[in-house]
Amino acid sequence: CAGECGGNAIDDECGVCGGSGIPDDQCDCDGNVDLGCGCGEEGPSGCDETCGSELEFDECDVCGGDGVSCAISYIDVAYDSDIAIAGFQFVVSGPTVLGASGGAAEDAGFTTSTGNNTVLGFSFSGASIAAGSGVLTTLEVEGDASEACMSDLIVAGADAADLDATVSNCLTLSYVEAS
Repeated sequence: CAGECGGNAIDDECGVCGGSGIPDDQCDCDGNVDLGCGCGEEGPSGCDETCGSELEFDECDVCGGDGVSCAISYIDVAYDSDIAIAGFQFVVSGPTVLGASGGAAEDAGFTTSTGNNTVLGFSFSGASIAAGSGVLTTLEVEGDASEACMSDLIVAGADAADLDATVSNCLTLSYVEAS
């Protein structure tokens, strides 16, 4: 290939007569290097450090998140009972419960506390929430409020009688006394 009669020069893989081929630190004849995503391609990118990613951290510091996981919002828990409520307890799935206040529980002088997504409301003085319907309490939550749902409901009536209350529509405590 060099025009020498009987010479031993040959074209290398890049087509260069007598060349040494692709250098060890390169991946093609154009001098490109492989940064982990293919020869000549950009290296890993985005907050997830994957090839071709354009993901960014949201305001909650979640890679590719939508900002909902740390959003603070307020959810009303309703009640509908035909007898007075002396106390209640329930677990909330979905968002993280940060606190509970307001509603008929606060109006009746209840102490309402939260922990580990459990909500507990009662009165130290023996007061009760009058029969009727409305907002039982308002939850302050962090995360997707649309995912909130009550379970493990315990409701007490006068003299700590267990009321067989049910949860309807995820956020309503219901009790109708059997006739």
